[in-house]
Amino acid sequence: MKIDAFFRRLSSRLFKTNERGWMGFFSTFTFSYSKLISVIKMVKTLKVIGFVMGIFLLQQAKAQQEQSFTHFMFQQAVYNPAATGNQQNIDFSGLMRQQWVGVSGAPETFFVNIQAPISFLRGGAGATIMKDQIGPFSSTGLKLAYAYRSLFWRGELSMGISVGLINKAINYNYFNVSDDPILVGTDNESGMIFNLDLGLFYQEEGRYYIGVSSTQLNQGSMAMAGGSTALKRNVYFHGGYFFSLRQFPQMVFQSSAMAVYTQGAPLQTNIGFTAEYNKKFWGGVIYKPQSGIALLAGVYFRQFRLGYSYDINTTPLKNGGSHELMIGYRFLIEVTKANKGYKNTRFL
Repeated sequence: MKIDAFFRRLSSRLFKTNERGWMGFFSTFTFSYSKLISVIKMVKTLKVIGFVMGIFLLQQAKAQQEQSFTHFMFQQAVYNPAATGNQQNIDFSGLMRQQWVGVSGAPETFFVNIQAPISFLRGGAGATIMKDQIGPFSSTGLKLAYAYRSLFWRGELSMGISVGLINKAINYNYFNVSDDPILVGTDNESGMIFNLDLGLFYQEEGRYYIGVSSTQLNQGSMAMAGGSTALKRNVYFHGGYFFSLRQFPQMVFQSSAMAVYTQGAPLQTNIGFTAEYNKKFWGGVIYKPQSGIALLAGVYFRQFRLGYSYDINTTPLKNGGSHELMIGYRFLIEVTKANKGYKNTRFL
């Protein structure tokens, strides 16, 4: 009895059980435990919200700058509509990029592009389908481009325009939180955004080229994840210079550079140097001050070209490198007046 009275007084002081005895103690303990579970759930919910907001802010920052490619010197028409159809052949190309290998939710990009010179339009036309994925966020777009080309000085000057639609989406199942009322029952959210690109491009074939363009010029936006996501305007400056050495007549060297400016985001620059041997294979190095160094190599096989690059990360953030695979096919259709047919000539 004395022991029971002692614990009653102790529980009364610690848990305010008073004369309720042990029933009051356990009642209070159960109530305190329930509050503790509620607090834990609240903390968990706040962590989820913080994670969602962090990913959302990352997506917003990424939306300000489009994905850049290591093979940028081969894909000028993707970011500058004025370069569409600047070759004398029909060109089909595709590219896959996997960034930061080993990092969950790291960016992945895929696109296909087809372009061709069209004489009666006095220029070229093309189309690009692109898909970009980072964590729960994805972006799928279609662009149709036209470039007007005319003789200027010693080369050709082009003015280009591209219009299209971009579908932005977020997959809430990515978070895999089954007991949180904020995300349970919500699968996907998406919407369409109109996009406009403009550009200028000048080239002296076999010598050099220079271009400037603005993508996402209209800065379209849409509501998403309780806020909004917007396409921020990007400005591209790019150019390249071809040269050869008397000692190595079968080698063609190219120095190239590209800079991307977006308000509120760091300047992205790529500086590259490649060498091509007898139109059979090439290799080179790309320096990216903001991220690292990339090595690339490729081969020509009949009308095909295949290229691969690997980005070596040199930033303090120790993540994996990035892989990029490019494939292309060029062909020429010549219309003959005699039989109204066509033939496919080999392009080297």
